[in-house]
Amino acid sequence: MKGAIMTGRRTLAALLAISALVLIPSTVAAAASEDESSDATTYMPMVARGFDAEVAEKNGFRIVTNEDGSQQSIPVTEKAAALLADGERLRAAAQGTDAARAGGDCGTSWLSGSKLANDTVGFTTGFQVYLAVYEHDWKVIATGFWTGGNWTTSGSGPVSGYKNWQSAIYNVVGPGIAGVPSYSSSAAAILVDGTVCYSTGPSFAFG
Repeated sequence: MKGAIMTGRRTLAALLAISALVLIPSTVAAAASEDESSDATTYMPMVARGFDAEVAEKNGFRIVTNEDGSQQSIPVTEKAAALLADGERLRAAAQGTDAARAGGDCGTSWLSGSKLANDTVGFTTGFQVYLAVYEHDWKVIATGFWTGGNWTTSGSGPVSGYKNWQSAIYNVVGPGIAGVPSYSSSAAAILVDGTVCYSTGPSFAFG
């Protein structure tokens, strides 16, 4: 009986060892998959919410109010009409891309990234809109369990409607979430026709 018990124990140990060998690669593969997904790009629409009449006028457009109370920007100069034609070419060129598939009524915003060493969150972010940009503001906020931070930028343009940045936020302690603010003037682009386009807030989680 004792010999049978010992044999049974050895058999059980062998089975457990084999199971461990089978499970370890699966666990590693799952972890690798999670790491890869953390860098996947999230696309969210850019949506038009209002107009800047001063910017519109500077670029040959006028903001008019329709009978139903809605507003629109119309070109009143040849230069403005040419800008609209360029915008249609930008929209056509973007068709079929990931950004276009997720696009809103005036474009797309995106964000990807992950937690790096030394409590640093690295990221890539940007936007694509379908008209030349007069000016923009952009922001990414990283909120860790204990501490967080943010990154901001602003400037004129781009004429191409496309902008992309790679940067990092430091001293972000603990797991958390990074994101572009949604419907915020800190993450928006004012187009040359006066349209104000807001990001709807792409984000990612980090460990």
